[in-house]
Amino acid sequence: MPLRIALLAGLALATVVQALHLILPETAGYALSDVIITVLSGYAAVNYRARARDTVNPPRIQLAFGFGAAACASWSASNFLFLVDVLGVEWAAAPAVVLSTLAAVLVPIAMVLAGPRLRGIAAARQIIDVAAVSGAFLALVREFLPPMEEQQVAGAETAFSGYAMTIVVVLGFGAAVALVTLAASERGRQASAQQLLAFAALVQAITLLVSIRNGVAGEPWWANGVGAGYVLGAWVMAVSSRLAVSRPGTDGVEQLVFSPWALLPYIPVATAVGVAAGRQLTDGELGEVLIWLLLSSFSLVLLRQFLTLVTVGRLTVTLEQQRQALAYQAHHDPLTGLLNRSAFDSRAAARLTAGYLEACAIVIDLDGFKPVNDTLGHAAGDDVLVTIAHRLRGELRGTDLICRCGGDEFAILLIDAGPRAAVLADRLLRRLAQPMIVQGHQVKVGGSIGVATTRRGERVGISALLRQADTAMYAAKAAGKGTIHRHSATPA
Repeated sequence: MPLRIALLAGLALATVVQALHLILPETAGYALSDVIITVLSGYAAVNYRARARDTVNPPRIQLAFGFGAAACASWSASNFLFLVDVLGVEWAAAPAVVLSTLAAVLVPIAMVLAGPRLRGIAAARQIIDVAAVSGAFLALVREFLPPMEEQQVAGAETAFSGYAMTIVVVLGFGAAVALVTLAASERGRQASAQQLLAFAALVQAITLLVSIRNGVAGEPWWANGVGAGYVLGAWVMAVSSRLAVSRPGTDGVEQLVFSPWALLPYIPVATAVGVAAGRQLTDGELGEVLIWLLLSSFSLVLLRQFLTLVTVGRLTVTLEQQRQALAYQAHHDPLTGLLNRSAFDSRAAARLTAGYLEACAIVIDLDGFKPVNDTLGHAAGDDVLVTIAHRLRGELRGTDLICRCGGDEFAILLIDAGPRAAVLADRLLRRLAQPMIVQGHQVKVGGSIGVATTRRGERVGISALLRQADTAMYAAKAAGKGTIHRHSATPA
């Protein structure tokens, strides 16, 4: 069944159950909901247990599925005992309460285990989010429940101060983990197991809160949609047991700043502030506990925003470093670090059109390089190329351009060099011929050099100038290698 249809079916079932509560006797309404929830949560427990045993999943995910199975089994057992209690067995209520509380404790553990193992600032942000949302949730609970003096049911204060407060704190933490899980999960076309489990936990938390309020106010437990809430939560949990676990979202700038999901943890905090503002306008005062809860949550939000700013700053620096690295890789030869042919042509063309007195192109092809590759291997040949590149670069000025054209060929462009061009070509030839030690062996290579120059006022493109130098280089090779041949450029 497609996910959307499955969720709509669950919503329809919850609506029907809620409508039946208005018609059926109270005992029958209890029994109907307990049977449905027992079956659905039992189904989820069986699926989660099977997935916990699947060795295809990593050990951490297997453990998460195991806790999910335990939570669903506890909830199934608790609702079965509630059903037994409805049928007249009074002792069943106490263990049912314990099992439902245990289920509420196990669900957030399963969600945390299904997520990534965070470290550093990311882990601190998650802890702060959970703490801030928990504080806001407790503040909302304090405002949502009626004051004790307004209770209409005898003995309600005792019941609320014991089990109710415990389960509210547990569910507050679970709801906080659920919101943080939803905010951090990777977005995709298909919802994931932990996303739906988180949604089910939120539904359960809200439903139980309404249920407790109904108990304190003396209203039927199923009023205000509580019956539908329990059934919907159980249905969503059953559906979640059939889904895959999503990968965690990345700490990208878009995820941290622009994603609407990243705002989820702030909704309870903003709601609590709004409720407190309404109380202040209505009554003119706020309780001390409420004030401290709000201050704590708001302080945690500010701290979280500071950590987010630090993370975004680090991401910005990392992205800039990656951009610079990619730009360098796009423009440089990966072996020698010299400009590649594309970057050389682009920069040389810009200089040739900027106005100059004279331009000189030098093309160098190594002599005796192939025997090095054949006898010592390509690694030794790479070492030779690196050494040659270092020697050539050492003879040039900062304004000169040099590139590795490919293989064992290099090109140099000099602007307004004048007499220096001829002197430099001679010096480069002698520098190339100097022996070098490569992988423990003495190696000696030479070079054939072709030189092409332009006169003042001539406009020759870089491609034409390099062709002239290349022609001169082949002439040097034909003359016996280890020589320099000069080509006089002609107007283009």
